[in-house]
Amino acid sequence: MDYTQAIIDDDWSSLANDNLGQRTSALKRQLTEAVSKLKPTTPLQEMLWSRIMADVDMMSDYRLARLDTALAKPPVYAIVIIFGFFVTMACFGAYRPQAPLVGLVLLYTVFVGLVLYLILTLSDPFQGIGAETNSFEHAFEIMQSRIN
Repeated sequence: MDYTQAIIDDDWSSLANDNLGQRTSALKRQLTEAVSKLKPTTPLQEMLWSRIMADVDMMSDYRLARLDTALAKPPVYAIVIIFGFFVTMACFGAYRPQAPLVGLVLLYTVFVGLVLYLILTLSDPFQGIGAETNSFEHAFEIMQSRIN
């Protein structure tokens, strides 16, 4: 429960500054050491211990995935495409504005914008999506209610 609360309070705010929270790191280290020190004596305990170790390892992977998402930057090709788009639009500025030309530029802008949006969204579907702490808060409330 402390680890889940640390993710909500410490890790999410630290990810805004492109790093991981110190309190969460310390709790993860303590949890890993405590689980590693367990000595299963029965086959059932052995199976449970291996599942817990796999979950602790997966928990670490999710934490690093959150950090990778926070550090993600737009790819260089997106900047090049946007620059090329502006150069192309500047070429349309050489003509006197007429209704068909304005309509063509509008449709071209919408089309290219949609294509760029789809390329960037499909190349990294989780980049730019604001992550909420609701799932961790919900998990914390469930854990807390089961203890009380």
